[in-house]
Amino acid sequence: MTDNQRSPFSADPESCGSAVMLFGHRGYSALAPENTLAAFALLMQHGIPGVELDVRLSRDGRVVVIHDENVKRVTGVDALVQDCRASRLKGMDAGSWFGEPFRDEGIPLLDEVFELLGDRLYYDIELKWGQKRSGGLEEAVVKRIRSHGMTGRCLISSFNPYCIRRMQAVAPEIPTAHIYARHRDVPLLLRRGQAGLFVPTPYMKPRSSQVNPVSSFALRRILRSRILAWTVDDPAEATRLLHLGVRGIISNHPSKIKAVLLS
Repeated sequence: MTDNQRSPFSADPESCGSAVMLFGHRGYSALAPENTLAAFALLMQHGIPGVELDVRLSRDGRVVVIHDENVKRVTGVDALVQDCRASRLKGMDAGSWFGEPFRDEGIPLLDEVFELLGDRLYYDIELKWGQKRSGGLEEAVVKRIRSHGMTGRCLISSFNPYCIRRMQAVAPEIPTAHIYARHRDVPLLLRRGQAGLFVPTPYMKPRSSQVNPVSSFALRRILRSRILAWTVDDPAEATRLLHLGVRGIISNHPSKIKAVLLS
């Protein structure tokens, strides 16, 4: 398969058709520890077509899949991702906090996720980098995507508009999305998707509670972006979002939402 065959993404959202995209949030995180190979494998077992995951750079420049800057919440080890080599991160137990059956699930490399899932799923890869200056994450992620021939299967998203702008320069062929929410960790000027006015993207990722008739109209008709809403585990909420024109849903329990999409 070439990079652009069966691509679910497009720089022109109007060309994507009417199908609603469905992503497992950090894998199937309702049934397995987040951002582990076990959680990603469950998506295939349940027939979920898309995966959302988080990436950071290790001390030795490898692209590792983990949400937090500090690994303590999921491993019990008080250490920053950027201070650890990938080999150390892979050897940490990132699964037993969720349940004994997942003991010794390590922190995976993005390479390992691609090797596991291949082109059977599409990917929303969230860049976790909070600074204005570049740390090399964008270039490293693009290199891994191209190495595995996944250009046509990937969307790159971030809360950081500087990451998005760099991604568009480094790999204009890979679509991008701004993530936003009303949260104290998000700069005030970016909590309603304002980044899309300054750095246009074909997709926007608001927290689901921020999607209403007015915001939906603005995102779809003014910014001309497709809406991917997160994190949605309630089928009734998914139905509400679909009626508002949302074209993608990110869920911790995607099988519940899949049932809505098939009904």
